[in-house]
Amino acid sequence: MANRNKEYYMEELQGIEPCTKEEMTELLPKAASGDKKSYERLVEGNLSRVYEAASFYSGSHARFLDLVQEGNLALMVVLKNISSYDDKTEGLIDKAIRFAMEAYKEQENEAYKAGVELKTKLNVMDEVCVRLAEQYGREATAEEVADVMKMDVDDVKYLMRIALDAVQKEG
Repeated sequence: MANRNKEYYMEELQGIEPCTKEEMTELLPKAASGDKKSYERLVEGNLSRVYEAASFYSGSHARFLDLVQEGNLALMVVLKNISSYDDKTEGLIDKAIRFAMEAYKEQENEAYKAGVELKTKLNVMDEVCVRLAEQYGREATAEEVADVMKMDVDDVKYLMRIALDAVQKEG
């Protein structure tokens, strides 16, 4: 599916001519003064930059279309804040796009790590609950589980609610 999204996006871009340096020089001042058509052409003419960056950054936990969305937003913001073209303009645009994608990718990696950590804690809690139930001949209390796991009771209760919600959603 990810490759199909990338291919579809590339197909869409094939009909759009990238902005030339001359066009950028002409359009940036017009866009800065509020000319909507100039701004739209600048954005459209620079979408291939977003595609290239998204192709580079996609993978792992960052989906291509999410990266494109982040890159497009960064492109629109940076183009709103540039009023003239010089030899630093293209580097500034590329840097803004890359920065947005790197930030998004880092956010996704952190979310993934948090999910793995939560899943690990839930698995350990499940094992502790089974072991304590066998040991006591009854269901373990949150306090008993917290003691074995060396966790705060409120954190264990929170994990138990998450586990219960997951079970209820499956059923």
